[in-house]
Formats: sequence, structure tokens, C-alpha cells
Amino acid sequence: MACVLACAPVDAREDFGRAGQLIQERTAVADAYDPSAADALDAKVTGLLDGGLTVTEAVQLALLNNRELQDIFAEIGVSRADLVQSQLLSNPSLALGFNFPEGGGVVDLTLGFTQQVAELWQIPMRRRVAERQLDRTITLAAQRAIELRAKVRTQCYDVLALRRSDELAGQNVELSERIVQAAQKQFEGGQVSEFDVNRTRTSLLNVRADRMAIRGALGTSEATLGDLLGLARAQRSWQLVDELPENYAGTIDSDALLRCAMDQRLDARAAELDVESAEAELALQVRRVYPDVQVGFALERNERRGAPGRKLLADTARSSIAAGQLTAPSIESRGQRSLARSQIIDAKLGPSLAVTLPIWDQNQAQIAKARFRAMQARTRYERLLDAIAVQVNQAAIQATTTADLIHLYESESLPVGESTVDGATRLYEAGEQSVLAVVDAQEQLIQRRRDLVRALRDHAAAVTELENAVGGKLPDSSLNAQSISD
Repeated sequence: MACVLACAPVDAREDFGRAGQLIQERTAVADAYDPSAADALDAKVTGLLDGGLTVTEAVQLALLNNRELQDIFAEIGVSRADLVQSQLLSNPSLALGFNFPEGGGVVDLTLGFTQQVAELWQIPMRRRVAERQLDRTITLAAQRAIELRAKVRTQCYDVLALRRSDELAGQNVELSERIVQAAQKQFEGGQVSEFDVNRTRTSLLNVRADRMAIRGALGTSEATLGDLLGLARAQRSWQLVDELPENYAGTIDSDALLRCAMDQRLDARAAELDVESAEAELALQVRRVYPDVQVGFALERNERRGAPGRKLLADTARSSIAAGQLTAPSIESRGQRSLARSQIIDAKLGPSLAVTLPIWDQNQAQIAKARFRAMQARTRYERLLDAIAVQVNQAAIQATTTADLIHLYESESLPVGESTVDGATRLYEAGEQSVLAVVDAQEQLIQRRRDLVRALRDHAAAVTELENAVGGKLPDSSLNAQSISD
């Protein structure tokens, strides 16, 4: 096991795959950013840009090329590294000491080898905390992808709505120019006053200024969309080639949506993982009451002085005096020297144990802190569930309101406006009304058409927000789509 832990690699490819699978399930987008396949990114981006972007392709491009999403995917790799680190034992310690005796001889040697073993009962909890954090990071990456999809789609609808508003404003400019010409002819024929002509010119200036403002807003909206798509510094041009959705929600089942949100919302799952991680951290702090326990062995070899040199003449004289005659000095045999040497203790070897005793600090402060963190995580989780319910209800109300507004414009407001323009035009051609009546009727009709475009945009954005609120996909039974042409 020690070898497995020591050789544990940091490979996050499986984690990237899990995040990509979650994104695919919740967004129905076939491909998302994968740091392990970054080499193929440029080719994918180029392929999507060829021929222009639909709203669906814009979402696909954002999930591949958005910088913030790429940053979150890098965090998945960081969390994988933390998980690997959480399972590793600390490196052992080796201590060596040398003391040299005065006058020479064998040095005094001390050697110590210790290993921290308190981690043996801490590693399971450390691993559990890191696993929950990795799961949380993967879950949040998928949640950010869902939110990014909603932002991109909403921004696409804004661009498309402004583009249609620009077309309507262009029609309004052309109409106002024709009305100014007609008013000028009537003035020359004595049918209207100069005041009436100036009113038509003022109207023309107003619609021109209005179109300029729309084009400025369109440019700003396209720049915002480009940033979401990761194309803010793109060298090649790109264009959104799509239309606003022509379907709108007829009836919405709010209860079904709320149940779906509670099952699908990934940020709620991430908050639940925060609770589990905080509880695992509390268990880890309890196990850190004994934070430092080291075992090992110690070796000590005592120093020995070198044998002093013998003075044979002096030793012979002392032996002769002691014996009363000439006597050779005593000399030990090899066996005697070996026996004496074997009785000397050269080294000592034995186990060692070092424990930090929890006398004053029993980790009680960190345990209490972890317990309060767990309470906070649980409260945040409950608060998020409340916020999800509010978000779903608000999005459902907005979708229903905009759908009703679309139906009103399509069934009543536009037909009445078109009828008014036709009647004013006939009366003008018959000489019974001035051109100003036609101007007023036409401006109201164009304004209603622009209001319909805004309602279509707002409804498409509301349905997108509703999908985002429930966590990705709407349940089939919750929304009954109708067509504007019905």
C-alpha cells in the first residue's frame, strides 16, 4: 500500500470526463471543454464559426471556448491533486550526528529514523474531505456550464431582437421619408401648412435617431456575446445567423418545475457536498487530538580512543625491577585482546517513540470551529433550496406573462394597428384626412411590431431562465409550447 500511495499519479482526465458527461446530460450539448484535449480546440472553434452561428452553435462554442469555464475546469485538476495529496503519508525523518573524540579514535555516531504515524487514522477523513471537494468542483463546473448556456442564449436573443428592431427602424425611416415627400407636395399644392411639413420632418429625424440608438445597442450586445463566446480578440469575423423562436409557452406547471429543480439543480448538490465535507472535516479535527505521533529507531555507537604506543625500554625496566632480574614486559595474546574487545559495548540500537501529549491543547478550538462550519454549511444548503424555489416561481411567472403579452400582440394589437393604417391610408388617398393621420397610424403599427419583437425576446429569455432555474432541462409535462402563427 505504501508503494501505491507513494507512486499515486495526478491524472484528472476521468474527472474532466465526469464533468463533460454532466454537462451533456443537462444541456444536450455534445461537446464541452476538456483540458486533456486542448490541442483539438482550435479546429473545433473554426468548424463552428464556418457559415455563421446559430443559437445552438453559439452555446456549443461557449462551452468550448469561454475563458471562465476553462478556468473552472483547471480547478478540477487542482482538486484532483488535493485528493492525491490527502492520501500520502508525510516523508520520514533521518537524523545523523558525529562527535570526534579528542586525540583520535573511533567517532561517536548517532542515527535516528522516525515516521509520522498519526496520519494513519487521519488519512481516511482527509481523503473523504478531498473527495467531497473534488465532487463539488466537478458539480459546480457543470452548473457554471448550465448558467453559461443561459447567458449565451439570452444574449443571442438580445442580438437577434435588436437586429429585427433595426430592420423595423429602417422600414420606419423609409416610410417617414416618403411621408415627408408627400407632405411637401401637399404644401406646394396648398393643402397643408408649413407647420405640418415640419412635423413630418421632425418625425423623420426622430426615427433616424432611434435607428442610430438601436444600432449602437446592437454593437454593444454583439460585443458582449463575443466575450461570452471567447471571441473578444478573434482575428476572424463571425456572425449570428438565426431567428428569434416563434414558439411560446402556453401553460406552465409550476409544481412540476419545482420538483424538477430540487432533483436537478447542481448547485444544490454542491451545497449538499459542502455539508458532507464540513462533517468530514469535523471528524478529522476530532482525530487530531493526538496531532503528532512518531515511531522509529535510534542507533548510537560510542567513541573509542586509539591505543597509546608502548615504550619497550621503560616497560622492560619496570618488569625487571619488579622481578628482581632482567625480565621482558608482559604481552597480551590475540585471544586475550579479542576477549577484552568483545566485552566492550560499541553500539546501541532500539525503537523510538515521540508523542505530543494533549494536556493543554486538546484541539478543542478547532473541533468547535469545525462544528460551527458544519452548521453554516447546513444553513446555506437550506437557504439555497429556498432561493431555488423563489427563482423557479419568478421565472415561471415571467414566462407566463410574456407568453400572454405575445398572444395579445399577435391576436389583437397588430391586427388593429394594421387595420388603422389601411383606413388612414384610404382616407388620405380620398382627400378626407391629412398625411399626419397616416404618419401617426404607421408609427403606432411599427411600434407595436417592435413591442412584439421585445416580447419575443423577453419570452425566449424567460424560458431560458426557467431552464436554468430547474437545472438544465425542462420536464416534458411542465410546458405546453404554442406557435405564434397558430
